Amino acid sequence: MSGSNSDVGYHKSQGERGAYVLLHMKAVLMVAAIALISSSVDISMGNSCELKEALDLISLNYAPFCKYNATIEESGKVFVWGIAVFCGHSILFLVILSACMWPSENKRIGFLIIYIVVFVSAVIFIPLIFEQYKNIDDAKKKPVHRIDYERLKSEMLHSLEKQFTSDHPTYDDTVSSGWNKLFIKYDCCAVREVQTTTNDFDNTPWCTTSGTCADTASQIPKTCCKNVTVDNYQDAPGTCHAFVNPGTYKPGCFQIVKSMSLANIEAYQVSMLSLSLLMFTLLQILDLIVDLAVVPFVIYEYITTRN
Repeated sequence: MSGSNSDVGYHKSQGERGAYVLLHMKAVLMVAAIALISSSVDISMGNSCELKEALDLISLNYAPFCKYNATIEESGKVFVWGIAVFCGHSILFLVILSACMWPSENKRIGFLIIYIVVFVSAVIFIPLIFEQYKNIDDAKKKPVHRIDYERLKSEMLHSLEKQFTSDHPTYDDTVSSGWNKLFIKYDCCAVREVQTTTNDFDNTPWCTTSGTCADTASQIPKTCCKNVTVDNYQDAPGTCHAFVNPGTYKPGCFQIVKSMSLANIEAYQVSMLSLSLLMFTLLQILDLIVDLAVVPFVIYEYITTRN
């Protein structure tokens, strides 16, 4: 009889040791989840490529793939999963910690339930996190098409010279209105840099046919002036739109649009996110292995004490 009690005490001790090992694993996984959240935030807060959005305003069907754009989109999903796994492991950490402090008669069934929950959570988390790793890796490997910037500039100039008819951003839904919206939204003017009263607008219908430019009241649109909005562009100073004084108008749109073709993140940030996902997956697998190694002792203890 005393040998039986000694065996039960031995297996119980093993079960408790396993619980403390799992407790440390949960702490490590919580730290890994924080690293995962941090690396995904760094990328998701980057400026995604706005080239398509900008060119859509002026009806240019020129939307080449932008580097890391897909990665930025996927990082938002990783952030959500990072929060989910951090909360899940935090709860399990607190439950295991509490179970270690329970009276001895309550620990047996408590440990058994905890190990089952840990097993189920690992089975759920591992494929989901690994899938996110694969998605990030696939997004990183997407081919980046070279942008023909000279062609892009030529198309922008052609659009401006053929379709810019008014300096009103809310006049209608034409390409001309889109150009004015582009000037306001992205703080730019024309295609190339405006230097003097001779500029990209000279050959537009706004200057050659009708409009305030044709009437010599303006040399550049009021929407090109600094600090104007859709609501106050009509109040733009004459020193800007009529006299084109340096420092009163915005830089050329081509350089602004060109800068939009790259996402505002670095390659090392993408690598860190991939590494965080991979490390978390491996740690989660290790957590599952520890759980499976301890479960037989806990089950044996539970059955033995019930008999």
